[in-house]
Amino acid sequence: MYIYADESGHSGRHIFNEPLFYFQGAIISEIDTEPLLNEVAEKYKFELGVDRLHANEIKPHLVERIATSFLDLLENIKWVFHLTVIEKPYLSVTKFVDSLFDSYENKGARWLWYNHEFFRHTLCILFDDLLFEEDKKNFWDYYLKDDFTGIRSVINIVLQRLDLISVDKRLHQVATEGLNFALKYPDEITLLASQTKKSYKEHTPNMVAFSSLIQAVHKFCKENNTKPKAFVHHSQSEFGSTMREYHKIFQKFRLEHNSSGLGLQVDQVDYDLGQFSLAMSKQIVSLQAVDIFLWLSQRNDKIANASLKNKLLDVTESFYISRLSSEIIARGWLYKLSKCDVSDEQIDEGKKTIEKMEKIHFEKIGDFLEKQ
Repeated sequence: MYIYADESGHSGRHIFNEPLFYFQGAIISEIDTEPLLNEVAEKYKFELGVDRLHANEIKPHLVERIATSFLDLLENIKWVFHLTVIEKPYLSVTKFVDSLFDSYENKGARWLWYNHEFFRHTLCILFDDLLFEEDKKNFWDYYLKDDFTGIRSVINIVLQRLDLISVDKRLHQVATEGLNFALKYPDEITLLASQTKKSYKEHTPNMVAFSSLIQAVHKFCKENNTKPKAFVHHSQSEFGSTMREYHKIFQKFRLEHNSSGLGLQVDQVDYDLGQFSLAMSKQIVSLQAVDIFLWLSQRNDKIANASLKNKLLDVTESFYISRLSSEIIARGWLYKLSKCDVSDEQIDEGKKTIEKMEKIHFEKIGDFLEKQ
């Protein structure tokens, strides 16, 4: 199988700069799409008098025409268009939760509230409300500098606001206890963004998206019993070496969300991710096709051809990080719960489980305090 990837909305560490959304697109295919797309691409390049097909330089109705031709050619092979969309400022919120509520580090954070996606996203929504734009910018700056003194100032602001708003009693308790524990025991919180000159890169939209792409490749391999041969990303200077490192580190590990919403399942695979390379889109037709699909995905509501819109949607697998995606995940779990036929016995058993988890939580805190 072959992977061709490109990006739009590049930001690096500057997640509050326009545009506020980062997009990454990739063709993941059972065969090499280069020879398949090359002839029709050459025809359009000759017709337009250009040396590459770049959506921003082509009139929209022609972009749609080219995309339709590409999709028609790909119709009879197994492939997906993997799309990652990241609301860049929201990364500051997710890092706030990841840094301060990881229950393996913060003994005051409830295990379930960090390790189940419903509760984790509920925390993200809460702190997105409590952190104003300036607070998010300040936290992100302190986070990249590993500056806990600065982070402490943001936590204190959040705690003050938390006491002033009406919020679910349990949510208030979990948030307050977790933040106060972090304030009291800052050495338990791991901050590594400034460990080396390039370590900040791992936390940027670019590398978060690249990580999601690697797992999408593993998913395709599992579903189609294939192994990667080539992995090509559009050339760019800032993240090239970090992408190579990620490609090497994560090529043997497939991560999957548990259907219960609890954590991730990690499986070791018996293949690697193929040869990784960075290339200019001018030389790679498949990267030009990714650019076309990515441009259309960003303007989905403006696609005039309804058939094209549906065709592109049918082959797109999406991964989102945003306030809206957190809300959708949380609402999805509430809807799923509302449809469950829960017996009185199961409710009683659930209460016992909660009591057991609370006991374990406080025993863990007690053991920690004894060692201090």
